[in-house]
Amino acid sequence: MASTDARKQLLYALRCVLRPIVRILIRAGIRFDEFAEIARAAYVESAIRDGVDDAGTPTRERVSLATGVTLQQVDHYVENEGELPVAQPTLVRVALEVLHRWHKDVGFVAADGTPVELEFEAPYGRSLSGLINEVDPSVGPGMVLAELLRAGAVTYADEMKFRPVTRSLIPPETHVYRIECFGAALSRLAETLEYNFNPANAENKRLERFVAIDKGLPRRALPEFESYARERADQLLKDLDDWLAPYSNSVTTGFGPRVGTGVHVFLFLDPPSTGDHERPLSILVQGHPRSSRCKSLKAQ
Repeated sequence: MASTDARKQLLYALRCVLRPIVRILIRAGIRFDEFAEIARAAYVESAIRDGVDDAGTPTRERVSLATGVTLQQVDHYVENEGELPVAQPTLVRVALEVLHRWHKDVGFVAADGTPVELEFEAPYGRSLSGLINEVDPSVGPGMVLAELLRAGAVTYADEMKFRPVTRSLIPPETHVYRIECFGAALSRLAETLEYNFNPANAENKRLERFVAIDKGLPRRALPEFESYARERADQLLKDLDDWLAPYSNSVTTGFGPRVGTGVHVFLFLDPPSTGDHERPLSILVQGHPRSSRCKSLKAQ
């Protein structure tokens, strides 16, 4: 069990992690009761799937004891897996693979290495619908093209042809792609940090690096730094994408079992220090306390 100081640090870290997530939830209209329900379900699911100790398959009673969730609620989630929220995958995986193939597959690049312009359908030769069908024949090529256009990753070259303008897919802020990418990026970061945090993996940690300036950067220099970081990160990701290219074809044989992997890069900007995070909440909110109600909440 963690020491008292380590426990405090962990709870404080959790508070810091939750703040930006809760901002997103509030903007999306997701209330605390919905969040609490998902958090309780995640406790039960993690204890069962990941284990609560080294004693093998956990019992429902052990799950309840380890998580603080009542046995009745554990039974509810075990017997009703439909209570765990799920969502159908979007077309982001297909769209990303289309962009990758369009930039790297010899059948879709010119002699100088740039992606060729493609008609959506062509009676002979290469076409965008043919490329999409090669990536995933189960999806509608028109739907994938619409999403690529909407995300600004592909544009019209003329009335008949299309060309990609980027190897990345950066969808609009409110697009369902962005929400899917948010969940994937956050869970992957958390998985990596948790893996490296686990003493069992002390000799085999995953890549986890960052660079930051101790005393902050002059605000006037921020645009220049962000432009420089974006340029270098784009080149790094292109290099990594090129390295992965030989393995991208799902029908390639001879490589054995596959595992999902990749590298995420992001620039962070700490919020300005206004002192609000140190001021009591009572100063930052309007209205007067209802004494009886406060006592009632404290007693619960």
